[in-house]
Amino acid sequence: MTVTQLKNSKLPQANRNGITAPRGFTLIELLVVISIIALLIALLLPALAQAKARAEAVACESNESEIGLAMQEYLQTWKGFYPGNEVLNGPGIANNFCVWVPRLMTMMGSGSGKLFYCPARPIDMEYQGYLWPTGTVPPPGYSKGTVELGFGYTKGQQLLYLGGQWVAETDSMGRQIALPAFSYGYNDWGTLGNAPNAGELPYGQGLGGDIDATGGQRYPQVPQSAVQNPTQMIAITDRIDDAAHGDANYTFIYNSDPTRTSLALPETSIPGAVQWAEWPSSIHEGNSNVLFADGHAAPYSQKDLTQINPRYGGSRMNMMWNNDHAVHAPNGSGLY
Repeated sequence: MTVTQLKNSKLPQANRNGITAPRGFTLIELLVVISIIALLIALLLPALAQAKARAEAVACESNESEIGLAMQEYLQTWKGFYPGNEVLNGPGIANNFCVWVPRLMTMMGSGSGKLFYCPARPIDMEYQGYLWPTGTVPPPGYSKGTVELGFGYTKGQQLLYLGGQWVAETDSMGRQIALPAFSYGYNDWGTLGNAPNAGELPYGQGLGGDIDATGGQRYPQVPQSAVQNPTQMIAITDRIDDAAHGDANYTFIYNSDPTRTSLALPETSIPGAVQWAEWPSSIHEGNSNVLFADGHAAPYSQKDLTQINPRYGGSRMNMMWNNDHAVHAPNGSGLY
């Protein structure tokens, strides 16, 4: 081989120190490597997202199990009565307070507020004790930092009340920010949808709706003896995010109710069909975690939880919402 041929050959050439210089990657080789890495990431991300979703669902179920333990302790402490959903402490929505959360928190340790928040939900659905926010006006008769009602609330704790319409803060544009929705909902009326029908037990078919604290006891708290099948009685579920369904200031932000739908349809939980702000959610890949009256928690599909019409196979689920473990038509529906 001539000197010219040697110079033009593709053999690696030595530098001045006689060390052979390594050949670098070509552009094509770099693009191939980048493409392989991108493909691996694309394959990995869905698996990571699924793993995260499953972890959130497990954490949520664990939260509800802890709430279930608190509920069993509450039953033992308060002579076999469930906490009820909210208290009517006077006329108007400013005097209707959620009580199931703070009452159960009295059975739990410090920092238990985080257990009332599903980690799969937006952070503005987290129950943080609702300390009095700046710039707010409490309902008539209540002062900032002096709240002590005997409903489980402690001094300085903001009332989680019917409507959620207090202005909590303002954003950077000066716009008012209303109180958020809530991660979990309490089964207050069962499948009745609201107050009992004439001739029924005064507390209805759920675990207690509007507890009258004014002395009238129109809707008393539900006794444990009224729950005929606690292993199959729904107590608490994940709940719909009101704001995501076009109702950012929906009134009942701490309830769970399967009846607010067109019951004449066999499958009303199909996305895009009728959904209501009090429904159990489908946050966990179509499922909602459910806490039962005996304290155990398990996932159920939103579709199953909201199909309570016996005309379409919903008899069993209808019974699971009711404390007497029987089928009841929603008030005023005219069905069944």
